[in-house]
Amino acid sequence: MKEQKYQIKIDDVIITVTKKRMKNMYLRIRNEDGSVQISAPHDMNREHIRQFAQSHLDWVKERQRQWQKEHGGDTEPCAYSREQIDERKRLLGGKVQLLVERWEPVIGVEVSGITIRQMKTRWGSCNARTRHININLALLEKDAECLEYVVVHEMTHILEASHSAVFWGYMDRLYPDWRRVRERLKRT
Repeated sequence: MKEQKYQIKIDDVIITVTKKRMKNMYLRIRNEDGSVQISAPHDMNREHIRQFAQSHLDWVKERQRQWQKEHGGDTEPCAYSREQIDERKRLLGGKVQLLVERWEPVIGVEVSGITIRQMKTRWGSCNARTRHININLALLEKDAECLEYVVVHEMTHILEASHSAVFWGYMDRLYPDWRRVRERLKRT
């Protein structure tokens, strides 16, 4: 069955509901834009979803306040237009390309391609077989050091696909400060 999306409004909070093939319902605040998202199984009725959202409204409002404090004070969280997203992807893609060019001779690998995407759970990913890396658009909001760490991390996966001791050994040699930067990325 195809995903269904709709929005509900409780108080002044707009919540995007996505019904899809899944067993449980999940509520989250997107780090990229502060928007509220609920994922729910196809067979769950709308009233049950509304009650679930209502019961978590205090938590949602608190999280949105935190998001606003961290991302620009009093501004309201909002989604970007398609044109703005495309421009942000171009901007971040240029930064990533420069980092890839700088790090390819250091790491000793060649990246076949770069994709900038909005990712929900990861900062980046790498297909070691094709040597293609994906970078999360949300990194545009992070400092240069965090972006560099993610790019180096993903490029290192071309040498070692898993997060094995071998992989972390490469990271220790190539980017000795990776632990500090990773912690910083987690905190921001």
